[in-house]
Amino acid sequence: MSPAAQLDSEILESLQGVLDPEVGISIVDLGLVYTAVQHPEAIEVAVTLTTRACPLGPAIVDTIHDALAKRFPKARLDIRLVWTPVWNSDRITPRGRALLNRRFEEAPHVPL
Repeated sequence: MSPAAQLDSEILESLQGVLDPEVGISIVDLGLVYTAVQHPEAIEVAVTLTTRACPLGPAIVDTIHDALAKRFPKARLDIRLVWTPVWNSDRITPRGRALLNRRFEEAPHVPL
């Protein structure tokens, strides 16, 4: 299955409101969602984090669970935190890049 075939648009839409707490941008736009597949009785999602050292992984997974349970109340939810392949900034969507650029431009500039 191609990577694009593994990203169901309805699931991604459900996850658009799940934000990376440190960056304040959707996990979808950051490219943290590796798999999002609807099966007849289950939803399968594999996500990663920008770093293994992120202490917020369990909170992000809980938020993913809540978002999916709201949209797919009868489905079994299979949410996995994965580390392969390692995330890198090439996975950020064009929308995510635009949001990051806007945040950077709005940030106060501190002279060195």
